Amino acid sequence: MIDISGHLRDYKQECGFEDKDNFLTVNCCGFQKFITKNFARHREKGRLDYQAIYIIKGRGCYKVDGDFVNVEEGNVIIYKPEEEQHYIYDFTHCPEVYWVHFTGSGAASCLENAGLTGKKVYNIGLSNTCIELYKKIINELQIKRSLFDQISNGMLIELLSQMGRRHRELSNGTNRLKDASLQKVIENMHSSYNLQWTVKDFARECNLSTYRFIHNFKEYTGMSPIEYLTKIRIDKARELLLDSSLNISEISNVIGYENPLYFSRVFKNSTGLPPSDFRKGVHS
Repeated sequence: MIDISGHLRDYKQECGFEDKDNFLTVNCCGFQKFITKNFARHREKGRLDYQAIYIIKGRGCYKVDGDFVNVEEGNVIIYKPEEEQHYIYDFTHCPEVYWVHFTGSGAASCLENAGLTGKKVYNIGLSNTCIELYKKIINELQIKRSLFDQISNGMLIELLSQMGRRHRELSNGTNRLKDASLQKVIENMHSSYNLQWTVKDFARECNLSTYRFIHNFKEYTGMSPIEYLTKIRIDKARELLLDSSLNISEISNVIGYENPLYFSRVFKNSTGLPPSDFRKGVHS
């Protein structure tokens, strides 16, 4: 099993932590991939905190309303405090899941505002945005830079809101991405931003003319396809400049720009600073 996690505290307890003094607190967050052995978890009396499990690959078997049901990838399972938790992962289905435990006086209202109350399982589809938020929360809890707890709590609110939005759109059939292939393009941008994409490539995937694709894409995101892809790349470049020792040329190549000078120009247009000055300013 691959098990990656970050924790607010330097110690753990199986029953979790309750915090009524703060509005929202992320206790811990992680990722699990089951490769060679089955895995089962049974907390008869639950935990003191909430848990949101997101299945991104394969499936899991969860006890829901007294019966065990198979829950497929693209679904989120919400556990309330002191609610029985019983689930099983069969490694032959190659399950991969993200999870987060959280508490606070405002935790229930955050779930309610996101529309994540009233049942246990919510279909949100596969969302790279949600996956990236899980990853960022894990990273904050592992590195523990200044204000990491506040940043993690803010990311959790965004994560729950993104889940609620996707569930609502899928449930109501009002997803503004009218063409499923267009949604796939956006997911590809987030997962493969380093490839040499062109607008024609994206349009071809959607079986649309270049003009119609650009129109549909901008209607949904508020940006052109190139602007959207550039934002993804520059956001990644910021992370690498902040958290890695890669030089400018290496970062340029990693995020999909073959010419470091062109990358520097695009970065400056987006941030107001060339990459070298951005890195110096952060570490000064």
